[in-house]
Amino acid sequence: MMARLKLLLLSAIALIAAAAFGWWMGQPKPVQETAAPEQRQADGSLKLERQPDAQAKPKQRIPPKAKVERLSRVTVQPAAIAEAGKPCPPVTVDMTLVRESDGGRRVLASSPDGQVVGGLDIPVETAAPPPEPKRWAAGVSWAPADSTAGVWIERDVPVFNQVVRAGIEVNQVRVDTFATGIEGRLKLGLAF
Repeated sequence: MMARLKLLLLSAIALIAAAAFGWWMGQPKPVQETAAPEQRQADGSLKLERQPDAQAKPKQRIPPKAKVERLSRVTVQPAAIAEAGKPCPPVTVDMTLVRESDGGRRVLASSPDGQVVGGLDIPVETAAPPPEPKRWAAGVSWAPADSTAGVWIERDVPVFNQVVRAGIEVNQVRVDTFATGIEGRLKLGLAF
């Protein structure tokens, strides 16, 4: 009986250690951005020069609880107007990408050469709605102590902004002369 309990305990520890290791290895690696020169694109746009600087300060006043993520500055040479007879002076625009307390991102724009009269911030990465959560799961289970198998199905049910998981499991039973009253099972399944 003690041998089975030890085997069950070792199996549980190994399963927890494997899950923790898998979680740790699955974490995204932080991206280290390095300096890069500007590059003119085929369509005439300019891929801006990149100069990482942890001490850089934005030109704009940052809203409370917002975190600065990126600073940008562009200088634009407006196209000359034929009737004016001379070219327009260059205009500089300072932009700051901030993450707000609700997790959303906003762009702040200002110019030392005048007043910014309009602009558009188009979030592309988060524009699509999130996928519908998978509420059903089904799979197989196995008891390593007595090598019995089973099947299970579960459903996540939203109740008052919480999720309650309900399900059923059908197991194979093996009669043993040493009934311990505790059975450990390993479960493996897929959500759909």
